[in-house]
This record gives sequence, C-alpha cells and structure tokens, in this order.
Amino acid sequence: MTSMFGPNGQRVLALLTSISSLSADQVDQVTSAWKQIYPPDRAQAWDQLNRVASDEERYRILAATSLARREALETARRMRRADWAFWAAACDAGAAVTAGARLGHHYDILVGPLAEAMPALGRRPAPAPGSTAA
Repeated sequence: MTSMFGPNGQRVLALLTSISSLSADQVDQVTSAWKQIYPPDRAQAWDQLNRVASDEERYRILAATSLARREALETARRMRRADWAFWAAACDAGAAVTAGARLGHHYDILVGPLAEAMPALGRRPAPAPGSTAA
C-alpha cells in the first residue's frame, strides 16, 4: 500500500503525530525560530519545492501541509498560543518532509524551525536512488 504522502509517508505521519506532543515552551521555540528565517530564503525554498514537485506530488504536499496546519492550530489552541508563525512553521515542515531530500539545503530552511523542537526532523532524508538533490 502506498501512502497518500508518497515515499516519505512514514516521516510525514511521524511529523503529524509529533506536533500534538509539543509543550508550550516548544511551541514558543518553534515560533521564534520561524521568525528568524530570512523571508527571501523561505521564498526560494518554496520555489525549489514547486520546481521539483510533479503535479501528483503537489497534491501530496498540499495534503501534508493542510494536516500539519490543522495539528498545529489544535496544539496552539490547547497551549493558548495564538501566533500564526507556529502554524506556518508546521506547514513549511509538512511540505519539506513530503518532498524529502530532493530539496537539498532548502529542506533545512523549511524544516529548521520545527526541528528546534523535533530534532529528528533536522536529519535530512537520504536521496532516493536515481534522484538529485538541489
């Protein structure tokens, strides 16, 4: 059975289930880290994501970002944290984890803020055989 999130489905599911276990301090840490990313760097990372993703992968990415945002919203509500930067960090991470190693260093830009609280995300996945990372 193929995951709705593609070949990185297990990593995406791990991300989604981990968001709800973050503490209020970790939510604050992620929010702060997201705000430290230089906006043009984030824009370049999203541009790279769009360049490497096929139409089918874009649907997977959209699904992952939507679910990551939903988990982040619920977690933020429970923690009484209202800063939208946390939700944005979750969306960025969901997209990057779905796309995987093909993003190259752009993966680190999109995942970095959430990896502050979830160090396992910071380990960029190995490229699939025959693929190229940017």
